[in-house]
Amino acid sequence: MSESLWSLPADELLRRAASSSATPGSGAVAAISGSLGLALVLMALEISDADAKLRRRGESLLPRLTAAADRDVAAFAAVIDARGMGKDGEEERVERDRAVERATVAATEGPLDLAGLLEEGLELSELAEPLVKAELVSDVRSGAELMRAAASVAVRAARLNLGALEREGAAPADALRERLERLEAALDGRG
Repeated sequence: MSESLWSLPADELLRRAASSSATPGSGAVAAISGSLGLALVLMALEISDADAKLRRRGESLLPRLTAAADRDVAAFAAVIDARGMGKDGEEERVERDRAVERATVAATEGPLDLAGLLEEGLELSELAEPLVKAELVSDVRSGAELMRAAASVAVRAARLNLGALEREGAAPADALRERLERLEAALDGRG
């Protein structure tokens, strides 16, 4: 897919997510949801005219979160393309297996990256809550809940892809497993 999910009207994005197309899938939708959660926190900081430094930190995080949606679509497409490669001869099978492994590693790293960004967003929401006007605390908390749910989805996607790498004995699996466990611990610490 060459167009960004962010360029789609909301109703088209919803139709595509509900369609028989494999994308956008859970990772892309998680990135979109998490981005909207962070946007709620940023809105509350802006309206409250609270902590410009904290707001700038969130504003620098937001484009990295939004980009994760399109990266997820591309990573999933790469997995599908790799699985569709020929496997008639030994050489083709070896090349296909390598391509599938490379694509699955990327499809594992993407959700891990997303979960890490969302953990940063959750930290920002914790710092923002006591600084915003009382009537905007619910927006900060709602934003945090969206980011928490999105992080849970990202972790689940990473775990699923990592399982495929571990079953195949892929070399990067151990390092990815360690990274996943560190992220899960950090997210658990965010309540």
